[in-house]
Amino acid sequence: MESNIDIKELWNRQTVPAADQSEILNKISHFRKNGLKKGIFLDVILVLTILFMIFIWIYFKPQFLSTKIGIIVGILPMCIVVAVNRKITSLYRSLDEKQSNIDYLNNLLMLKGKETFMQTKVMNLYFILLSSGILLYMYEYTLNSSFMFRLIAYSVLFLWIALNWFILRPVMIKKNRRKMDCLIRQIEKIKSQVDEF
Repeated sequence: MESNIDIKELWNRQTVPAADQSEILNKISHFRKNGLKKGIFLDVILVLTILFMIFIWIYFKPQFLSTKIGIIVGILPMCIVVAVNRKITSLYRSLDEKQSNIDYLNNLLMLKGKETFMQTKVMNLYFILLSSGILLYMYEYTLNSSFMFRLIAYSVLFLWIALNWFILRPVMIKKNRRKMDCLIRQIEKIKSQVDEF
């Protein structure tokens, strides 16, 4: 019986101003649209990057096996992220403000679990493999360079990895979790109100 009660019906039963109802429905719609846009954008960027890396392989014809392995190791995490991101995008597509609040909450919690998996395990693997791939790729092109050039090149690479790993990644994770947690709290509040009826 609970699963037949939706968010709109709950508000119609209560003495809650209409602005509150439209506010949460707008948040749901905005959250879904942003999630879809981000997912599609990420897929497009990663596929274009994969194609660019394949172009580099074909055009520059690397000689060392380490360079070829570096390109493959660099492409592999992008393929993994695209595969996981496609599942997350399909969960965003399944979110609908017309669903019952129980179904919506369950879908939202499933989405949170998938995003947490993506932001922790998948992104850790992504950065480790991508960094390894770049290191292997750079070896051939820095081998005959001066020591100073190699030092600068590898220092810039390690600085970029550290910036992404320790600063940008945690900020993005916190921002995404905060948005989702806020929406989950609102839906759980509605669910508890439904349980009282």
